Amino acid sequence: MKTLWEVTAGVLLALPYVALSLRSRQPARRFAGGLLIAALIYVVFALLAGGIRECVIELAGVVAFGIIAFLGVRRSVLYLAFGWLAHVAWDLSLHPHRQAAYAPSWYPMVCLGFDVLVAGAILRLNNQSSAGGRLPK
Repeated sequence: MKTLWEVTAGVLLALPYVALSLRSRQPARRFAGGLLIAALIYVVFALLAGGIRECVIELAGVVAFGIIAFLGVRRSVLYLAFGWLAHVAWDLSLHPHRQAAYAPSWYPMVCLGFDVLVAGAILRLNNQSSAGGRLPK
């Protein structure tokens, strides 16, 4: 039951972010920036409670998600949807539920709800776009 609450909290936190992003003139850039922030949060956790190895791993994630974000803005928002879904895989593989070494144990499940809702919003927006995957940058 606790997991359901954590995922629900992530969904609820994502709703205003998605609403603000969709209302902006540059939704792709907002979603790309959010993806970078999502990756950077784990760097902060690693700096506070991890070690050098964890910091390097999380910084590698920032680089990978940064590349995906760039492609999402320059090429197709489908990269952004992929990036948000890949962030779920990153969260759950490096920070297993209730076993996270340096991130709060509840955080990966909150990210799950947040990231999946954001990816879904991007996919829906892409489907509504007549620009073939290109949204305003």
